[in-house]
Amino acid sequence: MPLDASVMAAVDTSQQATGNVGTAPPTPSGSRPGPRWFVVSTYPQAERRALDHLQQQGYQAYLPLCTIRRRDRVLRTLFHPVEVPLFPSYAFVSFDPQHDPWRPIVNTLGVYALLRRPDGIPNPVARGSVEALQALDALRRSIAPPGSLWRPGMPCSPATGAFTGHPAVVVSVDREIAQIALVLFGELRTVSIAVSSLVARE
Repeated sequence: MPLDASVMAAVDTSQQATGNVGTAPPTPSGSRPGPRWFVVSTYPQAERRALDHLQQQGYQAYLPLCTIRRRDRVLRTLFHPVEVPLFPSYAFVSFDPQHDPWRPIVNTLGVYALLRRPDGIPNPVARGSVEALQALDALRRSIAPPGSLWRPGMPCSPATGAFTGHPAVVVSVDREIAQIALVLFGELRTVSIAVSSLVARE
């Protein structure tokens, strides 16, 4: 399915930060950067609870989801679609760290921690990276037929290397190389990987 111009623009913005999209340059003193997206880690299987309670407090929060094929526990040859968090134990919250109260976030039900720099200041993800994930929401909700080619929005995991088994999502594909997004050490990052080294998530 081709991506429209708005999706490609968001993806391009995300790719420009490949390697460390979790770190943003410092903001000059006195300036107002406006709302930014930040990573929150949640307790295991508490992503939806954290999302609900963050929204109830008035925060804009986002939990990327994806649909995967999960093997039936009884009939092992049968698969059925299941909607799960794209990045288990992680969600995103938007606020202006210079003007919005953000300390209540760490005390929100379901939230384990808010990603912060060593000086304690919240550490935003790169501009456009969360928007790129949001633009691919519809693609992640559909399951591609078995054997289909990799395309943006497909949930995956690296099958080899240091990130083996890590939940990820395809951002773009250029011949035999794919850009995938994944959360590493509490930061949203994109990395390049051979498409032959990717496997579908189950």
